[in-house]
Amino acid sequence: MIPNLINVVLGLWLAYAVMLDPPLLESPWVLVISAVVVFALALWARRSDHHPWQSTLNMVLAVVLLVLGGIQYGLPASELVHFWGVFFAAILVSIFALWAALYRPRAKPDQR
Repeated sequence: MIPNLINVVLGLWLAYAVMLDPPLLESPWVLVISAVVVFALALWARRSDHHPWQSTLNMVLAVVLLVLGGIQYGLPASELVHFWGVFFAAILVSIFALWAALYRPRAKPDQR
């Protein structure tokens, strides 16, 4: 549950940075480090999640962030692609991590 909550905060921070403070993401290393942290936290959270698909999607989104950071570093890319890619990946990381942190199904009563 703790790694999912950290991923929620990290995803919200990335969304904040891309929307309201773009100079924070001028260095591609910020995205690369964020992607590694999201991936590591999703891998850690996978152990305690009731369903592992949320963590799997967060790992895929971490790879997307890594690719966006790599594109920003090596290739000229559209600012529009960078903005929307980081924005949607960050929001989705937050949504799936919060979902995984809060979702705890009720125990089924014994049926006799």
